[in-house]
Amino acid sequence: MAWSIVSHLRSVLTREKGTIIKDWGGKMPIALAFPNVYHAGMSNLGFQAVYGLFNAHNDVVCERFLLPEPNMAAEYFRTGTTLLSLESQRRLTDFEFIAFSLSHENDYPGVLRMLRMGGLPVRREERGPDDPLVMAGGLAMKLNPEPLADFLDLILIGDGEIIVPHLLTAWREVRSQPLPKKDRTLRLARSIPGAYAPAFYEAAHDREGRLTSFEPTEPGLPAQIKPAQADELPDPALSSLIITPDTEFADTVLVEIGRGCARGCRFCAAGYTLRPPRSASVESVLAAAGNPEFAGARIGLISPAVADHPGLEDILHALTGQGREVTVSSLRVEALTPSLVEALRSGKLRSAAVAPEAGSEELRTAINKGLNEKQILDGVLLLSEVGVKRLKLYFMLGLPGETRDDVRAIGELVRKIKDHLTRSTKGRQLMPELTLTISSFVPKASTPFQAEPMCGIKELKARARSIQNDLGRVKGVRVHFDVPKWAYLQTLLSRGDRSAGLLLEALDRLDGSLGPALKEIPFNPDFFVTRSMAEDALLPWSFINLGFKKDYLRREMARAVQGKTSPPCRPDTCRICGICGGSG
Repeated sequence: MAWSIVSHLRSVLTREKGTIIKDWGGKMPIALAFPNVYHAGMSNLGFQAVYGLFNAHNDVVCERFLLPEPNMAAEYFRTGTTLLSLESQRRLTDFEFIAFSLSHENDYPGVLRMLRMGGLPVRREERGPDDPLVMAGGLAMKLNPEPLADFLDLILIGDGEIIVPHLLTAWREVRSQPLPKKDRTLRLARSIPGAYAPAFYEAAHDREGRLTSFEPTEPGLPAQIKPAQADELPDPALSSLIITPDTEFADTVLVEIGRGCARGCRFCAAGYTLRPPRSASVESVLAAAGNPEFAGARIGLISPAVADHPGLEDILHALTGQGREVTVSSLRVEALTPSLVEALRSGKLRSAAVAPEAGSEELRTAINKGLNEKQILDGVLLLSEVGVKRLKLYFMLGLPGETRDDVRAIGELVRKIKDHLTRSTKGRQLMPELTLTISSFVPKASTPFQAEPMCGIKELKARARSIQNDLGRVKGVRVHFDVPKWAYLQTLLSRGDRSAGLLLEALDRLDGSLGPALKEIPFNPDFFVTRSMAEDALLPWSFINLGFKKDYLRREMARAVQGKTSPPCRPDTCRICGICGGSG
């Protein structure tokens, strides 16, 4: 064990507040792994929440593993040191099971890298009977876990606050008996809600490679997995257990005020896979923010739709009344009101993110954004008037149905925003700095656009160049584009079946070099990326049963083609999608 690595990990711990350090005596050791670097992992509220859920049990010691930064990874390999935990610098193989927390498909390669650095074979069938069981949960596992199916023993689909207690109860039973690993895994899969053991499911394909059947091979396993979902959010609300300066939200307590989004944008996983949307009560949010260990710390309110929270103004007034600074994850400009933005001003809001997504109103209608130009202009002006210094605007390229006119409309809208702010703020205050972040459309499982192809990389680059040429000379506007090849990878992992695991292995062998890895795999990745899957009878993730009525997502896609919006999700009155029951 290299002292340089141990010293680095201990120095990271010294900058944290709220770290849970437990004695190992008589406890079940659990490794909680995040397949990305510390900065990303500790900025992730879900990862922190599961850390707290495990450690809330007296007979459990849960420690964190994160992917080392490149310079530290080189030190691991140079010294021959296997991956070490943050809290006690123990090896991955010292733990009874490993639980990966996965929010994004592009973190999938990190799973293989961490297993290899931990001294474990990456493929499930190559690990021995004494090796830890390898599990994974998180939002990405609710979308499409199949690219990781050959590497994981168990996949846990749904809300952690439901799954973790069942997992620990089941684990206490199986660990006390001398069972073969197969029997242990089967028992866990049969007793934990939302559990999926991929080794015990078999897929069949036609000659073209399209999925034709997907069935369990062992009795007592469901043909479809229903995610475990809590009816209400925890009380107190989920919040950061650990704060540190070494994250995107430096020294900020993140608090979940809502889960899911009622708006139903047709490209967005949160609007469909987290239905029905749930809000934390005002009291539970304030209780979470009031952790005395973090008294006075800045508060970050987290939700896919912060401004939709019915008690947001009450939360803001209470927190600012305590002298707290408050930031929010994103804002729907059509939900902004003068009283709400005034409350945000009291929280010393300095930057805000607004997501028009598309430049033209026609395309915003097709994606069900439901946002007109006047609402955008009025909303950004309100934010400017309360002192927002940095305004981030999010757009997508390659959305289904997008034309060159829609691409040009992005530049036209941005210039209108800038001109509107310039005229309105002249002589009164500084205009906020405008930053555009433009990403490539990635079709997501269980959304109306799930079967739509991704736009080709060359075409995406051409559209990006046209926007850069259009806006490159506009003062006060900065434009950032994602890298289309990584959107290509994300789409492959978003829509691929188990064969996509071959790409993950190639990426692991080739240190993440995507081009050479794509050349190594024995199938054409365009089959999953740039092909329409609308006529496929089954999709790789069809075994995950979210509760939608048959053909609901197809009908939503048809409405997109027709240029029609759909109403927001209203669980108390609406029965259209089927998740809340009723005939619709």
